[in-house]
Amino acid sequence: MNNLTRNTITSMEVAEMVGKEHCKLLRDIRNYITQLGEAKIGFTDFFKEATYITEQNKILPCFQVTKKGCEFIAHKLTGQKGTEFTARYVNRFHEMEDKKLPCPLNPIIASSVAELGRVTDRIMTKQGSAPHKIAEVFKRECEQFGISLPEDFVKTPEYEQMELQLKIQPEEVR
Repeated sequence: MNNLTRNTITSMEVAEMVGKEHCKLLRDIRNYITQLGEAKIGFTDFFKEATYITEQNKILPCFQVTKKGCEFIAHKLTGQKGTEFTARYVNRFHEMEDKKLPCPLNPIIASSVAELGRVTDRIMTKQGSAPHKIAEVFKRECEQFGISLPEDFVKTPEYEQMELQLKIQPEEVR
């Protein structure tokens, strides 16, 4: 497996954990960075600027959020929402440290693998490859990047329809 071990999670994952739209979390993080800058405290221990590529091939901003960054965000939340987020991010970082879950992918690597999958699908479909063969190739591509897919990702049919191709010979010239 490529050395993908990291100690951050994406701002997209954080937004999901706190139940907030990603764009609003980005706004909050930018405000935190401004406040840290005014206090002459570096923000890179908390947040690292990054980008990711959407399915529409748009490059959008995100942040890699460290454990300290999650703690920072958690301190800004109150009540039940703050308690739930704290429990979620603590569990998530412990799982990463214990290697119980695969490490999160860099958004750039993830989008590159997704694009590779789309290209593979397009080429193999044009060549008439069966869907389960395309899935097998994509699974192998993912494994090269250390991405584990479920065992049942490739659904091989019990039987395949065979095609009979007839070649019609032109009539002999008399």
